[in-house]
Amino acid sequence: MRVDRLLSMLLIISKKGTVTGKELAEHFEVSIRTIYRDIEKLGEAGIPIAAIGGKGGGYYIMEDYNVDNLFLNKDEASTFMAIVNNLSFLFGKNTTFHDIVLKIENTLKQEKNTSKLDINLSHFSMENELKEYLLLLNNAIEKNKLVVFEYINRSMEYFERTVEPFQITFSAGQWYLVGFCKERNDYRRFKLVRIKNLKMGENFEKKDIPNEEIQEIIRNSYLTRGITVTLKFAHKMGEQLTEYFQKEKITKTHNNQYIVVDQFPYEEGLLKFILSFGKECEILEPCYLRNELQEYIKTILLPYND
Repeated sequence: MRVDRLLSMLLIISKKGTVTGKELAEHFEVSIRTIYRDIEKLGEAGIPIAAIGGKGGGYYIMEDYNVDNLFLNKDEASTFMAIVNNLSFLFGKNTTFHDIVLKIENTLKQEKNTSKLDINLSHFSMENELKEYLLLLNNAIEKNKLVVFEYINRSMEYFERTVEPFQITFSAGQWYLVGFCKERNDYRRFKLVRIKNLKMGENFEKKDIPNEEIQEIIRNSYLTRGITVTLKFAHKMGEQLTEYFQKEKITKTHNNQYIVVDQFPYEEGLLKFILSFGKECEILEPCYLRNELQEYIKTILLPYND
């Protein structure tokens, strides 16, 4: 851990030019005495760190000494910064992420911003809440704190959930919280856009379970709660289907139509999803879902039956 702190300290001083011992102590959440010892170690390693006393003073790296570009070349760093710039606001005082940013910025410090990528991972309906939620969840994960929130399902029903947070993920254009749900007594994945009134709760003892096993539990739970659906699409939809389905789920028929066989959660949201394709999509199987869709369309038409 100390080696990581020394490297990060070197990068901070290199980037800022002059940094006080107090600033370093606050950043790493250690004592001033610890910072003094770390500076001595950097000096013993041959790094020419000097100090200026008085107001406006601090530690600095002497001229003609360059911190080598670490791990990334300039092209790699420039590309990755397109993502980092968007993510950096999410992690607060997460030292691991901050150190990664420092390494990339050190690589690019002499370069103009020439990135060919511009990435925005926020959600249009919760741009302000996203920052707040991700900061809180990141803090809860680091400190092993429960999170409590109201969760809205696809039927617009509210349920309170108490969760042991494990991981924040971004998949298919959405942010998710992965954690152990106390109410379900199992691991679940919660879409952040459906979370309301998020709060941090009490401490909990973290379960010793690998990430791969948790992901497998969630996949199996999804399959258990889902159904296999066969959909037929008109020829004109062919080029668009890969926006919604994996390529291996799509088959082209001899008459230039398309068949999709996929697993879906069995809930009202499935009917809404199918209807979003309009008359270009037809349910082939299961039969009971065809019947449910017919009844659902009738309920949609009721307000228009004047």
